[in-house]
Amino acid sequence: MAGRLQELIEKLSRDDIKVLRTIEKLMSRHEYVPLELIERRSKIPGGRLWRVLWRLSDLKLVRRQTGPVTGYTLTYLGLDVIALSSLIGRGVISRVGERIGVGKEGDVYLVELVGGEVAAAKLHREGRTSFSKIRRLRGPAAMVDRKQWFRIAKLLGEREFRILVRLHERGAWVPEPIAWDRHCVVQEYREGVELYRVRELSLDEAYSLLEGVLRTLRIAYVDVGIVHGDLSEYNVLYEGEGKGVVIDWPQYVYKEEENAGELLERDVAYIVGFMRRRYGLYVDPKEALDYVKGAIPVPPRPQ
Repeated sequence: MAGRLQELIEKLSRDDIKVLRTIEKLMSRHEYVPLELIERRSKIPGGRLWRVLWRLSDLKLVRRQTGPVTGYTLTYLGLDVIALSSLIGRGVISRVGERIGVGKEGDVYLVELVGGEVAAAKLHREGRTSFSKIRRLRGPAAMVDRKQWFRIAKLLGEREFRILVRLHERGAWVPEPIAWDRHCVVQEYREGVELYRVRELSLDEAYSLLEGVLRTLRIAYVDVGIVHGDLSEYNVLYEGEGKGVVIDWPQYVYKEEENAGELLERDVAYIVGFMRRRYGLYVDPKEALDYVKGAIPVPPRPQ
């Protein structure tokens, strides 16, 4: 297993990684970090530093700004390399494979764990593509300036990892979380197909899948105290035999928040409506919502 990112990581020297991490740290105060500041903090002398920065720029890991002050900023590819090389250094993963998914929340790569097992690494991108979701968040993420996309991506990586831990511990249909670094979440690899791609299911299979998704929403709401907030056929993976997994959790809201009830009702209505339109499975949306809220003990039966 060796994808483009692995080949890129293997090209980098210790100086390269040191400069990337120096720029990353200083970007909290500078959109483009001045060259003299990079030199002072990295302690790499000028001629050697110029060669490092030229190579990093050529590999599209940093971007250069010229003018009165020459400065450098990370690209998303640069942030990817820092996170993945850190996970390799921590002994979590051994190699990075091919990209297997591109979505509005991020890119997903196959990775090999130390020990040989295959997992998935999700590299968050919401800060670049989905600011409307970020505004729904509470706490530090809600205060992030629109331009600070990297900080948003890192916050959401941590946010998703921590909520996956809680959901998985309680038996929800979610990937098992393995590790997190910056904007990268390493999780169990699940060989499912996005539900929107599944054209036909028997009524029994469709109901088994819907029951599992509703049970996961119930665990999230009743046991963990959150609402997914963006559930659709695009973030339910079907694994066959009526089983599946619910993905993409970083935009969750706490059930005490003002718009949580509306988001929960929308999540339930959307997945129930999709199952009716696509597979001819009808369950009462109100009963489904009551089940998810914990008001009734068992999910509604098909009608």
